[in-house]
Amino acid sequence: MKGFDVKFIDELKRKNDIVDVIGKYVRLEQRGGNFWGKCPFHHEKTASFSVNSSNQFFYCFGCHKSGDVLSFIMEIESLDFNDAVKFLAERVKMPLPEVKYDDEKIREQKKQKERILELLRDTARFYALNLRKEGAEKHLEYIIKRKIPTDCVAKFGIGASLNFNGLVNHLKEKGYTYEEMTASGAVDVKDGRYYDSLGGRLIIPIINQFNQVVAFGGRLLEKADFAKYKNTRETSVFLKSNNLYNLNNLKKLKNEKGLSSVIIVEGYMDTISLVSAGINNVVASMGTSLTKDQARIIKRYTDKVFISYDGDFAGQKASIRGLEILSEEGLEVKVVCLPDGMDPDDVIKNLGAEGYTKLLAEAKPLIDFKLDILRRTYDLNTVDGKRKFTSNAIRVIRESPSPAEQEDLLKIVRDLTGTTFEALKRELYSAPQKEIERKEETPQFNDNVGDKTALASRFILASYLFNKHFARETDINSLEFVSPIHKGIKEYIVERINGGQEVKFSDLYEVFNEDFSEEVSRIAGMELEENNTLDQATYFFDCVKTLKLHIITEKIEKLSKMFSLETDNDKRRELTKEITKLLAEKKNLSK
Repeated sequence: MKGFDVKFIDELKRKNDIVDVIGKYVRLEQRGGNFWGKCPFHHEKTASFSVNSSNQFFYCFGCHKSGDVLSFIMEIESLDFNDAVKFLAERVKMPLPEVKYDDEKIREQKKQKERILELLRDTARFYALNLRKEGAEKHLEYIIKRKIPTDCVAKFGIGASLNFNGLVNHLKEKGYTYEEMTASGAVDVKDGRYYDSLGGRLIIPIINQFNQVVAFGGRLLEKADFAKYKNTRETSVFLKSNNLYNLNNLKKLKNEKGLSSVIIVEGYMDTISLVSAGINNVVASMGTSLTKDQARIIKRYTDKVFISYDGDFAGQKASIRGLEILSEEGLEVKVVCLPDGMDPDDVIKNLGAEGYTKLLAEAKPLIDFKLDILRRTYDLNTVDGKRKFTSNAIRVIRESPSPAEQEDLLKIVRDLTGTTFEALKRELYSAPQKEIERKEETPQFNDNVGDKTALASRFILASYLFNKHFARETDINSLEFVSPIHKGIKEYIVERINGGQEVKFSDLYEVFNEDFSEEVSRIAGMELEENNTLDQATYFFDCVKTLKLHIITEKIEKLSKMFSLETDNDKRRELTKEITKLLAEKKNLSK
């Protein structure tokens, strides 16, 4: 259990019901004994992601991922096991026990990670204190120029790098090694010289949802050939694609007041400017395209997102894919249309919070925004421009699941192009496209990978793991399995039964390592496969017969080879007896 006591992990899982946890990320609907939704790990149009409440695990019939509540959080939040435990413990307010690591490598990795986080925290304090020192005049001038209030300077931990050497000397005095400095990303090395990677810049700490400083952003104070904004590089504690700026404050806001929506901006200063104006539900993508991981993080806080990027047409057009990623993750996306050439900070400075709030109220749904981008891309005064716009607009309108919305959007295209509504509707519902959509929406609920014996073994083990009543009639000790993973699962079941403990399928995700995850997923699929025509009890006993016949056949073949190589008559007679006995058993089973 990666250093945690088994009883603690069991209690953690009991308090974090998998349906409740996954329901925060995926819209689930109960169907039969399971809950179904669209898989958060791959794009799909029809729900093939199933959550089993009674046995506390999930399985996707599309991408075949499966796991328990811990593995779900590890996957969707991009966390390691220990951080996933911490995440779930915080969710239900469970105190974390002291962890004892048996694995030296794990213990060392944990120690190194904690050391880097400690170094980054000390670095943030060093930068913050620099603002009060001689040499920070330009940094303070910039803060005043940007009208950043003193309370926001403190709230965001804004600081100053005064030169390229001060940080290195400070960290050396604190007892950190050069190796630790460079591992943190705060310090770089060139030609044997170690220096502050953000030397001379205004510093903005990047803090994760656990309130840990994981990286820094730096802003140049004078014009230069270098990039205006720069982040410290990615490290073992910082991946840009898994982080959003101001996430720590957003988490506090949700816990204190709740959130109906989140505003996404591009940069640190846009975030700080909006918060300064009293608009607190904001995060920044830090100037990169949005990723699935970031979309999943946002979905944990809200279902509604406002995109507030710069009012630059080229930039808006380039950001479409990022917006689609948000939509694909089940978020309602609206786009805030800022005046050309202005960013959120400019709007706050010129129009105030009231002006920005008005723009929020006028935000366009994503699909309307995409049509607007197309309208501005093609020249509608030309025949060719109209045709290209119409063709691309129809593709966009097909994305809407609502017939009423589709008709409304078709009327916009009609008014812009002069094409009749009937012609546009015929093109929208053309047969070839509908056939493609139907094919894409047909779920594939079948993961019967392997031969007949492998399938039989999976169903037998699933029956024991999910406590089927008919499995009690057969002693699992009497069964032999072929593959190592099946043998290992049998050992787990026997150990639990002999110890008078409950057999729980979800335990397999902790008992076995990732090498066996694919086979564990297939066994999960055996339980979630909905087939009302299957008499499970009859099928179970057929599977037992199939497995036994396979094992007996293998033994006969092995003994026959030994017989053919044996020269001693007494040993040949013994082998003949064993083969004869097995042939009789095989004949009896085959009746």
